[in-house]
Amino acid sequence: MKEKMQQLLENIKKDLIFLANQVEHSLRLAMKALERQDVALAEQVKAMDQDIDRLEVKIEDQILTLLALQQPVAVDLRFIIAALKMNNDLERIGDHAVNIAQTAIQFAGDTYLKPLEDLPRMNQIAAQMVHDAVSAFIHLDSDTAREICQRDSEVDELYDKVLGHIIQVVRDKPDKLEQAFALARVARDLERVADLATNLSEDVVFMKEAKIIRHHLEG
Repeated sequence: MKEKMQQLLENIKKDLIFLANQVEHSLRLAMKALERQDVALAEQVKAMDQDIDRLEVKIEDQILTLLALQQPVAVDLRFIIAALKMNNDLERIGDHAVNIAQTAIQFAGDTYLKPLEDLPRMNQIAAQMVHDAVSAFIHLDSDTAREICQRDSEVDELYDKVLGHIIQVVRDKPDKLEQAFALARVARDLERVADLATNLSEDVVFMKEAKIIRHHLEG
């Protein structure tokens, strides 16, 4: 029985790692599509999301089956609880990547109201947070997980900066209002990705230390 449960746990872990890698790749492709105004690349992101959604359902089914049949306790139960949350958060990151890809498609033929500088920087930080959170998950590295949480503030600062710039530009180019709102939504998507990557890191701390932390604070 114990060997069976360990095999199920290992399968869930492998699938979660694969899902995370797909989500990170999707996020990076989405920003590349936005920068290049590349419709084909954006459509690739949308197609990938279908695979991400299917894998998310598969992992959830595996987790619920294990809970029903194996009744894990202690460390294994903490892993299962965290894995269920991580699975959901990773799928949501994939959805944000699709939102960015949709914006790339919507404005593929337009000139951007200003050069895209801060959005790619936000994306780079957020995607790296996801990547490093997965590494922390693989190695059960709660110290790295805590460090990742600290990076969220950098994305928040860039988000505020992007909104400020957009407001300034719109005053001079009111005809670009629709695009301005769309780019602001991209910034919001990336801010949410960083929040979700923070959630992933908090789940690693929970798995390793049985501590629940929220937004850089420990109770």
